[in-house]
Amino acid sequence: MVSEDSAVPRRSAALPALVAGVLAAAVFAASGVIRGTFPFGPLSRSTNDLGTQYIPFFAHLWDVLHGRAQGDLLFNWQSALGVGFLGDYGVVLGSPLSLLVGLFPRDQIDLAVYVITVLKLALAAAAMAVLLLKMAPGPRWVAAILGASYGVCGWAIDDGAYVPMWLDGLIALPMFFLVAEWSLRRTNRLLSVLVVGVFWVSNFYTAYMATIAAALYLIARVLTSDLPWMQRLRGVVRYGVSFVLGLGLAAPILLPVFAANDIATPSPSGIFTPSPVDVFLSRLLPLSEGVGRTASLYVGTVALLLALSLPFHRYVAIRTKAVWIVTLVALALSFRWTPTQEMWHGFDTPNGSQYREAFVLCGVIVVLAWLAVAPRLPGPLALLGGAALLAVVAVLSDGSPLLTERAMTVLIVSGAVTFVAFGTIWLLRRSAALRRTKWPVAAAFAVVMAVVAVETTWTAVVTDEQRAKILSAVVQPWDQQRTEQSEAIRGAVAWPAYRADPGTSVTPNDPMLLGGQGAGLYSSLLPASVNRTMTELGFGWSGYGRAADDLTHPVTDAIFSVGARLRLRSGGVEEITRSAAPPLVTVRRRLGDTDTPNAFAAQERLLGTQVYEVPEYRGSKSITGGDVKLVGRCTPGTTAYLHQPRVSGEAKLTDGIQWRELGATRRPGINTSSGMVPLGTVPASGVVSAEIRFGDSTSGITATGALGCLDEQKLARAVRQLRLGGATDVGAGGHSISATLRPGSRGYAVVAVPKLPGWTCSVNGGEAQVPRDFGGLIAVQLPESAERIHCSYTPPGLRRGLALAAAAVALALGIALFGRLRRGRSR
Repeated sequence: MVSEDSAVPRRSAALPALVAGVLAAAVFAASGVIRGTFPFGPLSRSTNDLGTQYIPFFAHLWDVLHGRAQGDLLFNWQSALGVGFLGDYGVVLGSPLSLLVGLFPRDQIDLAVYVITVLKLALAAAAMAVLLLKMAPGPRWVAAILGASYGVCGWAIDDGAYVPMWLDGLIALPMFFLVAEWSLRRTNRLLSVLVVGVFWVSNFYTAYMATIAAALYLIARVLTSDLPWMQRLRGVVRYGVSFVLGLGLAAPILLPVFAANDIATPSPSGIFTPSPVDVFLSRLLPLSEGVGRTASLYVGTVALLLALSLPFHRYVAIRTKAVWIVTLVALALSFRWTPTQEMWHGFDTPNGSQYREAFVLCGVIVVLAWLAVAPRLPGPLALLGGAALLAVVAVLSDGSPLLTERAMTVLIVSGAVTFVAFGTIWLLRRSAALRRTKWPVAAAFAVVMAVVAVETTWTAVVTDEQRAKILSAVVQPWDQQRTEQSEAIRGAVAWPAYRADPGTSVTPNDPMLLGGQGAGLYSSLLPASVNRTMTELGFGWSGYGRAADDLTHPVTDAIFSVGARLRLRSGGVEEITRSAAPPLVTVRRRLGDTDTPNAFAAQERLLGTQVYEVPEYRGSKSITGGDVKLVGRCTPGTTAYLHQPRVSGEAKLTDGIQWRELGATRRPGINTSSGMVPLGTVPASGVVSAEIRFGDSTSGITATGALGCLDEQKLARAVRQLRLGGATDVGAGGHSISATLRPGSRGYAVVAVPKLPGWTCSVNGGEAQVPRDFGGLIAVQLPESAERIHCSYTPPGLRRGLALAAAAVALALGIALFGRLRRGRSR
């Protein structure tokens, strides 16, 4: 029930919150010690996207905070040849805890992310303990135990542990529930707005899920409250106002994120297939694992047993039981129906983990567990009823392939110990002689806490073991070799005179991880126009087009002013290669033909000079080890290149020795795309005979434009011309670039940066205008007397977001002031 005087003093929640947070952190750390994962052992924690995407983003944030980045919070000069950064910041790094990365040495970036992860788990546990005691007075140590159970629930250790920004939703859920409590009690109005704003900035994706769950929580609390109906409705209005103002407060991040998402490279939606009932229920039990395939619903046997005892608790009102049981069942069923499952994910079906919202059900199970102990600890009959329901769940789950060998044994032992411990406490409190003796009760609670600690630690260990068999950790923590690679590329940086490209040999985000400026970027917000431009030029990609690969090629190096490259030889030994590169801003009398039937023509258009022969060729079945042979003719001495984006496998010249790997590995053209590869020097006969050996999956051979022969002497002359006519000086700020042009420059200034919404350019300090698009790059038309150009980037949506935030702040302060004045008059 909710009443005016049901709030618990804040101090009473401090110790349980601390215990819950420490216990959750200890469980997670202990599981790492047992498993031998970083930082406690040699096994890497960088599962899936943690190492390839998120840790490099934290490394870039470190550089921004320490003034070492090329770019700022608005723009990232280092990745994808120059893209906006505020959207990525909002998606990956929005949590205030992300700023803690700046307190660590850069070569301890993996440790920083681990510590932030542990802190988020601890804060989620603490927030849940505070919420439970705010809902209703009850045994504080049970609140601590349930808080810890939530902080290391199955979703947290199975899904959230390697996607650190999702853990912000784990904290947001109990905090949004607290906003509902404050709204009903007419307290903390400004704090409510701040809480909503902070967590929607931290990670809007999981905050959206937590917001839906919080609305259901509020409905349940309204229906079970003993407040007058008018007061309940006013609480709902206050709750709605808090969320509207909180969203307004978050608008400077949210609107740029949404704008970036609108122009991002799309990924195909997944196909949702509800898991069988036995599999679904088995994820409630300890020692089960099914990341990405099923909903991770484990909250520990103690919390589950208490929640299941609620229907049988004689001291809980029937209305409260009915409302919360219906809420729980409705939530569970929403995970089984495609329309509601899509609703949880923003009306889409993700192609990765399909139960990303499972933490909300974990939270509600813990709430039901608290309702079963808050008025009075459940007696033996209620516990027996809960145990019977738990036995039904176990029987229905039996045979699930996701249950590991000792799952049922752990369930039975934990359930029996919990039953005995709570039964003992119940008996002690009914005995007049022993009622004042505290140590037996404390001992029983200690036993329950030990059960939670041991069971959740064991489950976390098993979860990590099983997950490692499905999702590999291909990126190792930062070591001396990584330091040497980073120092090598940073030593070659002369930005913005030219780009120093680190490649993408360690991760797709090497420009952020190691330093330098290149084409690599793995981000869900990689602009579709950038992906399209790079694909047309012969770059490869993976991750449905959201992970751009680097392309080591002399023509694209000239186009994008790459003057130094990091090459990793065998054993990871670094080597810097240098080449003469045009400046980042060049001048063209006219923009080339828009007709680019193949990647070679697209490169020539941006270069401004014809440097390729693109021969006609015929295809036939190979008899020398390949699957297909392509035969054409080129000038002897030129360098032959192959571009087959929809082919996986490898290729070489018929007379060559070395097979060149094509980049596509899985479903070419959908999941991955192969970049252009060099085959070798055209022989004296002029015959180019290319062998292609197919991989496991191939979408089809390109009918024309697959072969091109580069005349490197023509390329050298083209580079000299661009250098002679290009800018004499180029300067770059955090999100701007300027260039001093040679006297008499006319035509177009071409900036070797992707043309994205948000760019404006001016000439000679004149009015800023939107630049032209030249093959995906920025082109600024020059008047007769052009001397200098200046371009600046503003994330789309930022200005509107700042205006909304200012309005939200003014309204929130006004409402708070009006409320204070009205209360003063009443007094």
